[in-house]
Amino acid sequence: MYRDLRSYRTLLHPLWLGALALLVLNDHALKGSGLLPGWLTGKLSDFAGLLVAPAVLAALLRISSRRAFLGAHLVTGAVFSAIKLAPEAARAVEGLMALTPIPWRITVDPTDLIALPALLVSYRVLGEAARRPGPAPRPVAHRLALMAGSLACAATSRAPEPCDGIDGCLPPDPQELASLIIGNTTETEQLIRVRRLRESVRLDCGVVLADPTSALSRDLFANAETWLIQPGRALPLGNAGCDAYLIDADGLPLTLLAWSAAEFPEQVLTTSTANPPADRTITLQRAGARLELAEHPAVFPAPPLEAPPPADACSVSAEESRLDWTLPVSEAAVLTSVTSSPDGCHALELERGETFFLCVPGEAIPFREGDVLRVSLVAIDGGSYPELARNEQAFARGIHIESQTHAVLALRGNVLARWSMVDTQAPPDFSADLAPVEGCDGFHDACGSLVTPLEASLLGEGVSGIVSLRAGGRAELEDGAGTLLLVRADDMPVRDAECFTAPIDEPRLIESVLVAATAAR
Repeated sequence: MYRDLRSYRTLLHPLWLGALALLVLNDHALKGSGLLPGWLTGKLSDFAGLLVAPAVLAALLRISSRRAFLGAHLVTGAVFSAIKLAPEAARAVEGLMALTPIPWRITVDPTDLIALPALLVSYRVLGEAARRPGPAPRPVAHRLALMAGSLACAATSRAPEPCDGIDGCLPPDPQELASLIIGNTTETEQLIRVRRLRESVRLDCGVVLADPTSALSRDLFANAETWLIQPGRALPLGNAGCDAYLIDADGLPLTLLAWSAAEFPEQVLTTSTANPPADRTITLQRAGARLELAEHPAVFPAPPLEAPPPADACSVSAEESRLDWTLPVSEAAVLTSVTSSPDGCHALELERGETFFLCVPGEAIPFREGDVLRVSLVAIDGGSYPELARNEQAFARGIHIESQTHAVLALRGNVLARWSMVDTQAPPDFSADLAPVEGCDGFHDACGSLVTPLEASLLGEGVSGIVSLRAGGRAELEDGAGTLLLVRADDMPVRDAECFTAPIDEPRLIESVLVAATAAR
């Protein structure tokens, strides 16, 4: 049988009254007394508060249905989770409470979510009490309980009274949202220079953390910021994903810090060395007359001042990208002349004074004066290609030029050029695989990006046997498919997007050109 729910009954239930008493005792007597560890008093407030708050909210809103009572618990859990997980949400609630006589200070700590099961206990036990028939209501007792519960919930996260160390009070340790901290344990203040990775740097965290010193180049770091750290204080370092810093000071050699947020997620940390979190603290200490950073999983030797030259096996890809183009105004026009320059770029002049440029190997310009050229852009966004790495999406941009006698497809992206990209009647596609060039462990280019040259293996329909192809090489295709020129094939797990030579922000760059006689196709 359906019964109305009377939320005010929960305020006199022994469980609710006990939670209220624990909340008041903990917040006003146990916290800061030294009788219990700080982490324990914090968790007690969370458990007790999640038992008290939903019933207070239900009573204030005069909730009278089971569904609405459940909603009060869900809202309480959502707000609690938000302020414990998101610093932005915590600061927003603090700003709102600053408008009231009881301002709050909220500590963002995901481990506090361990108290969420208290909401289930509240809903089951107090919800049953609210639905059970009982004696006539006692308005005065309910109102006093509601007032006490409201004040206890409002005061549980109140900002502490300011303390300057007078009258025996101990000021709280300063705190910052950070992933790691550098703690100054020396007896003097230290001026620290900090260089963080540029915002434009993209990296594969697994590759970087496998060998940060070799994977990163000094060119990838921004200009230094200077910080003065007092004795006993610490410098907070943020890391919302996978980041790295170069640290040095007078007497401290350049040192690399690198770690992932998966290992050390950001949270509120104390910036005092009196009671630092051991696993989150990188100690700055004396080593005779010099300074050093103590051993820590995030501390590594700095990258060399000058990156070592690429090995001989890497030289085929060590040059800049050579594949580029502009688009003419007309989609079809008569070619009047071709002017080639030593850098591999060709100016194709069309009738009516139009000129467009195509930077490709010389054999990819089979056109002659008087040819009618039809030009179109090519965009590849998705599709299945065997040379793609796992979980990699196909992405490429190119240009297709066709005359009465020849066709050229120049493509730049993470897949090789194929005629099926521009012609549904094209012969079957070849299959391909990409692997690092043997004997080349990678090198840093002029931008500081980590480059690993790749070798393409062509097989299946369209080729005879297995054809290995490196940058600068060519492969003759069967069935009139023409010639495939591999201009560039690189993996770049660490790269500076702003200094990248191609407008494709992808870890793998393949530049290839297909050239074929139109009649043969």
